[in-house]
Amino acid sequence: MHIAILSASTRLNRQSHRVALALERWLHIHSSHHAEVIDLAGYRLPVLEEVLGRHPSPPEGLEDFAHRIRSAHAYLFVSPEYNGSYTAALKNAVDYLKERDFARKVVGVASVSTGALGGMRAALAMQQLVLAIGAFPIPQMLLVGQVHQRFDAQGQLLDAAYEKNIQQFMESFLWLAEAVTEKQVGAPIAY
Repeated sequence: MHIAILSASTRLNRQSHRVALALERWLHIHSSHHAEVIDLAGYRLPVLEEVLGRHPSPPEGLEDFAHRIRSAHAYLFVSPEYNGSYTAALKNAVDYLKERDFARKVVGVASVSTGALGGMRAALAMQQLVLAIGAFPIPQMLLVGQVHQRFDAQGQLLDAAYEKNIQQFMESFLWLAEAVTEKQVGAPIAY
């Protein structure tokens, strides 16, 4: 199974990318699935003018982004909380694509903040986005508060007690993603 991890912050000195790297590392260690971070900061997509399928001159990188999204079986959206929601970069990137690019695929959401609540409002808003694009959100959300104390810049876990939260979230995500993907491809997924 191919899992795309969308690192949704394009901000300088962002903290949420640490969590995207940590989730990728967790998947490499604890599963046989292929995981890749899709870093929206690297794409610099302009504000949406037209969806990819109808755009007369797609922005640089958009075709590559779309290919990487379409080739994934499941997704993890990782976003900080900005003004009570997820990043505009995530909304913009998703809006360039069509609902069918995400339809009937599983999405886990992780929100990040330097505060204690872990960006709960961003996570709830991402859950609604996932439903709007026809995907299946897992019920559990990973809320990462005080991110600067839990992960270093390379995504290494600094707070050993937090490993349990990651494990529970990832096990829930994989359980549903494997079941849905197996149903879609019609063959058992290698665990």
